[in-house]
Amino acid sequence: MAGRLEPARQVAESLARATPGDPRVLTVLGRVWLAWPVFGRYRAESLFVRAGQLAPDDPEPFYYQGLAGLRLGGDEGEAMARRGLVRVVALDPTYRDAWARWRSLYRDDAERRQMVEALDRHAGEPAADLWRAGLLVELRSYATADTLLRALAAAAPDAPAPRAWLARALYEQGRDAEAAPIYRGALRRAAEDTGGVLWRQIRSIATPGERAQYPALAPDARAAFLRLFWERRDPDLKDSLNPRIGEHFRRLAEAHRFFPLLQPLSPWNHSVLWRTLMGGVSLPADEVEQVNAVRARIGGFRAPQRADLPIAAGLAPRLDDTTQRTVNLEDGLDDRGRILVRYGWPDRRYVWSLDAETWLYDLPQGELEVTFVRRTEDGGGDEVVTPVVAGEAEAARYLLATDRSGVPATLRFSFWAAAFRRGWGDSTELVLFPDSVAALAVLFDAQGDVAARDSAAAGPLHLVVPPGPYLLALDAARGRKQGRFRGGTSVPMFAPERLTISSLLVASGDVPSSRAALEAAAPPALRLPARRPLRVYAEIYGLEASGGDARYEATYRFEGRTRPWLGLFARHHATTIAFRRTVPAADPAIESLVIDPGRLPPGHYRLRLEVRDALSGAHATSATLEFDLF
Repeated sequence: MAGRLEPARQVAESLARATPGDPRVLTVLGRVWLAWPVFGRYRAESLFVRAGQLAPDDPEPFYYQGLAGLRLGGDEGEAMARRGLVRVVALDPTYRDAWARWRSLYRDDAERRQMVEALDRHAGEPAADLWRAGLLVELRSYATADTLLRALAAAAPDAPAPRAWLARALYEQGRDAEAAPIYRGALRRAAEDTGGVLWRQIRSIATPGERAQYPALAPDARAAFLRLFWERRDPDLKDSLNPRIGEHFRRLAEAHRFFPLLQPLSPWNHSVLWRTLMGGVSLPADEVEQVNAVRARIGGFRAPQRADLPIAAGLAPRLDDTTQRTVNLEDGLDDRGRILVRYGWPDRRYVWSLDAETWLYDLPQGELEVTFVRRTEDGGGDEVVTPVVAGEAEAARYLLATDRSGVPATLRFSFWAAAFRRGWGDSTELVLFPDSVAALAVLFDAQGDVAARDSAAAGPLHLVVPPGPYLLALDAARGRKQGRFRGGTSVPMFAPERLTISSLLVASGDVPSSRAALEAAAPPALRLPARRPLRVYAEIYGLEASGGDARYEATYRFEGRTRPWLGLFARHHATTIAFRRTVPAADPAIESLVIDPGRLPPGHYRLRLEVRDALSGAHATSATLEFDLF
């Protein structure tokens, strides 16, 4: 343990000579050789095997036999590690971290069945039953797993893991309506998820930011994070079930079935230096020529551009290479599987050989193309992202950091928002103006619960909530086309007894100076004709009153940019309009302005309103509104 291997070896060898049949001595001597630099793995493994033969019911020598295999790596090391770790679990499933180390190895259905048999010996023990049920789900033995998981959930009402696995099994079978309440129950218990089951189920589609955020969360913050995780990805707000969840679990099952990581112990997955040295397309020259010839015949081959050459040559880090270990080890998938979980099967797939293929996705951003190559020279055997033509590095980076639903978003739409005080500052009314025929909006609070919801066949949407941060989800429809927006928003606070200004509303034509009229006439895309009058509307909160009147100065500042003349340059200009107002005392006070045609030339404008209370001297400025005159 102190790292003094030479004296440790002398003591252990002396003990071995004195008591040659003591399995404890053989084990400690094997540990010395296992820690010996450069060589010693095979000698250590033989000592552990002898110790295991002498003490077949002691898990320790078998555990170290597993460690020897993990240190050795490669096919032989995996087989050695599997023999030792399966024996440990058969003797004591909770011995040290044997189960976690076994899970880091490649496993197909044969290896899963072998471990299920080992865990069968400990039926009735909660940990062993849970792990066995998880393997049965992976084996698609859903009926047996269902019985086991329901019994575990009944025996441990506060445990999320049995419910998480049961929900996954139901989702994989397409039984989403049954799975949804069980999965929601698992999320509610996320604070008790000490084993990280809920996170491991979804981390393969998490963004880099989400991957960094979740491990740092306090336990009582996990449930809200996971609920918002799925609300951001819900493709249809009208559906009471989130179809993205079931889609994810079915994709995950397909990815692990078709593209599991074949060689987790490959140096490729554990060493940045190795990945750099092995950079480039690791195909023999004749196979590279064959691949290029095939691609040329279909018109798909293009020479690499300068930006991709350092990565292809191994002179730049591999994508997502932020630690020694690859993300593939966490997910248990090669890069094809990682992208399949995030984006589903590609729209087009070209398989050049057993060692290389290209996937293409048709996305709103354009066609994204990424090539995978099997790195055979390091004994890895797994296909990984290998950019070979211009743009593939950027495409792969995007595909490995984002995800999409299988429900396509075919409508590109825009919207803008305005905020007004509701009551005396304890609530804010958020008004949304989408440029679509029909829309549905939902605000989710920090706990992932619905805070407000509204829909309209035409016109604005109104959402009343306390001030603070929210997730805004907006679905829009025009004809048969559907579009959606998911993003964070901060609903402003209009503090009571302080001078504040609402958002600005604009409309064109002969519009009365009332909020309802401005909302009805507001342009969804904030584009207004310059040949018609322009009406601006705002509400002022917190003005002082004297003698039944309020007095203030209102200054409108229009910062404009006209369209380029003959495509050469644009002219920037500013227009300021100021008034001194005396109005009957009211809260809010209505401030409105009409701009005659011709006062503002066509162009793009940024407008803000500044107010100074003549009685108190307080000053306030509105949020900036951007619009176009054409």
